[in-house]
Amino acid sequence: MSMKNKLARMKQHLAIKEQPKQLELNERHKEEKPLSEVPFEKEWGQFQAKPFWFDDSYTLIREKEYSLNHKHGRYFFSELQSIIDRWQEHKVNHPLSAKGRSVGDLLFFDTETTGLSSGAGNTIFMLGFCQIKNESVQVKQYFLPGPESEVALYHHFLTDVGSLGNLVTYNGKAFDWPQVKTRHTFVRDQVPKLPSFGHFDLLHASRRLWKNVLPTCKLSVVEKEILQFERIEDTPSHMAPMLYFDFLQEQDPEFVKGIFQHHEWDVLSLMTLYTHLSNLILECETNVFLPREQYEIARWYEAIGEKEIAYRLYEQIMGIGSFEQEASLYQYSLGMKQIGGIETALNGFLKLVGTQSWTYHAAIETSKIYEHQLKDYDKALYYTDKALSDEKFFSSQTKSKQIKLLTELDKRKTRLQKKSN
Repeated sequence: MSMKNKLARMKQHLAIKEQPKQLELNERHKEEKPLSEVPFEKEWGQFQAKPFWFDDSYTLIREKEYSLNHKHGRYFFSELQSIIDRWQEHKVNHPLSAKGRSVGDLLFFDTETTGLSSGAGNTIFMLGFCQIKNESVQVKQYFLPGPESEVALYHHFLTDVGSLGNLVTYNGKAFDWPQVKTRHTFVRDQVPKLPSFGHFDLLHASRRLWKNVLPTCKLSVVEKEILQFERIEDTPSHMAPMLYFDFLQEQDPEFVKGIFQHHEWDVLSLMTLYTHLSNLILECETNVFLPREQYEIARWYEAIGEKEIAYRLYEQIMGIGSFEQEASLYQYSLGMKQIGGIETALNGFLKLVGTQSWTYHAAIETSKIYEHQLKDYDKALYYTDKALSDEKFFSSQTKSKQIKLLTELDKRKTRLQKKSN
């Protein structure tokens, strides 16, 4: 550390009056000249990475640029711009909506860490992002060459991102950004503040749409099966910490080049995944996607209170035969019941009584309508018995759940028998 900065810190401890803290930080943010050579600097340069100094330590920053005409899996990067434009015209609220944002506002962000725990002992050794800027896709990766360089790492990263306010991640809400916050606490007096980012976490969206159709929702699986991008000679995530520890011993960039490539693919895939998910949501009423995707998007809209579009989607899919058709018919009928469309709801539930998956639920709802709205207690009792006869449903429940449901049905049956007499 330079003598100037040591004196500045000593003055703070002695309570000597100083200029406001932000002015001090601005002064210290001036990059200092290197005090020592960077190991393998030539090799880093050949890998498009350069050392950037701050105080007496440095971080390595690698930058790479792609044309908007580059195709990553099934999408060209240029298609993101049209997606952002279409979000501006979309009249319905949605958690992935980019309304009010420009294409350059989105940072597709990811980290690489020494472990998967969330504790203070876990270190981020690489973080970075890609974004559309100056008519190209720019990838920027910040690498920690050693534990003494965290201040330099976060100084340069936070200085570069400035006030940009929208992260796009994959499990970033639960892992990546909390990790950044944790590590930032150790250096916060020496680096800029963390921005108040908005956040699109695409893991939650992927699970919502594909958890029942993919073996796992790992990003590499979603890439291959949904985005049609397959990694070749990829460095697995679980190998990254071991390779980084080897690098700390030898300082040879060969140990971590595969990690840089893995991270680069991660952030580029986030861009195309956001494009794909947005396309599904914006085109969900055109009936050109998989029925399961359309059904899950309908459920998503219903969950956030956008029931009008949800019911339109259910109406497009509903029928008898497949899971999606019958599930949509059930959800649509429930919705119609809630808004007073009793006849429509009853017709839907009656169609589902006798199906393999929905007899119990549909029979219960039918019984409720006959009891409470139509006051036909004999039919209400009949459909309570129908619910009781659904052996497949009861066999799929736990013992405690079976007892609870049977107790409720017994009470219902007793009440209806008294009403019908």
